[in-house]
Amino acid sequence: MASTSVTTFSICSESQSMFRNFLGHPLIPNRNKPTSISVPPAMVRATLFSTFASSQTPCAPCSKISPGRALFKFLSEKVAIFLIGSFLVSGAFSKRAAFAEASPSVSSGVVLEEKMKPAEEKNEEKEKDQEEEMWEKVLEKDPKNVEALKVVLYGKIKRGKSKEAVKFVEDLIAAEPKEVEWRLLLALCYETMGQLSKAKRLFREILKRRPLLLRALHGLAMAMHKNHEGPAIFEMLNKAQELASRENRVTEERNIRILIAQMHAVQGNLEEGIKKLQELIDQNPRDFRPYICQGIIYSLLGKTEEAAQQFETYQSLVPEEFPQRGFLDDVAIAAKKTSFEKFNREFRNQFSYRK
Repeated sequence: MASTSVTTFSICSESQSMFRNFLGHPLIPNRNKPTSISVPPAMVRATLFSTFASSQTPCAPCSKISPGRALFKFLSEKVAIFLIGSFLVSGAFSKRAAFAEASPSVSSGVVLEEKMKPAEEKNEEKEKDQEEEMWEKVLEKDPKNVEALKVVLYGKIKRGKSKEAVKFVEDLIAAEPKEVEWRLLLALCYETMGQLSKAKRLFREILKRRPLLLRALHGLAMAMHKNHEGPAIFEMLNKAQELASRENRVTEERNIRILIAQMHAVQGNLEEGIKKLQELIDQNPRDFRPYICQGIIYSLLGKTEEAAQQFETYQSLVPEEFPQRGFLDDVAIAAKKTSFEKFNREFRNQFSYRK
């Protein structure tokens, strides 16, 4: 599967690809408004991991679009969609990275996106492009300007230029060496580029310092999956779960268990994924996340009645004021309306990596 092309889709459209990571809750406030997304291949996954593991977003007072906020807003709101099969754990770059799956043609995706955009949105993007150019000129004079680096990085990621993004991420790491998010983003860049050894090394370095960081665990698990390391994935995740249990980190342990369930689905063992999720439901029937995950898996199995029941339970439990409810509702609607054959085909396309 190609890893350098760009895809564009609307979360409210049945004709667009549904498989993106929504392991957390992307900030998409308008539940009935189609959201066009055009991003490079693997970073989306990381994005959603911010449901319950968010961090502060730095703000830049000197920019009209607020460089820090613009970067994080785009990467969390627009990109938090890597696969419907990667389900809802609670993690991925609440503020930074996310890449969408590859599509057959970069140019066709760009053309489709341009046709879908209203004139007002195009003008807004043109203004942002001009501002990005302004910040690139700032970097020519001041290569260490952090806010300029963020704005330019935002533009590179938006255009699917992960190779070019690497330099700016590395510069941000040099400028903010204690900021783990940049290291996570660098690992995702390498994964997107197919450099899995580098990606895994970076994820493991992060986990040495923060062994229960969901975003790093998820990123490492997906890199290992792409590298066809099936059994080793669960060995790694089980060790993390055991550590969380020993340290009485209840939230982290539950999130890891949801991640384990999702990885069973990603590996193609859908029944085991349902079983793991049911154990989580039995333990805490008020947590809405396992229900929507089960609904998606039942959709993959063609069990429409069971899927509908799980989606109904999810909708009865998710708080009305939950910031990402609109996005999750759209996901549930898309899963119910997409045909069994198409749902399975797109799932296989997303996760059938070739050596």
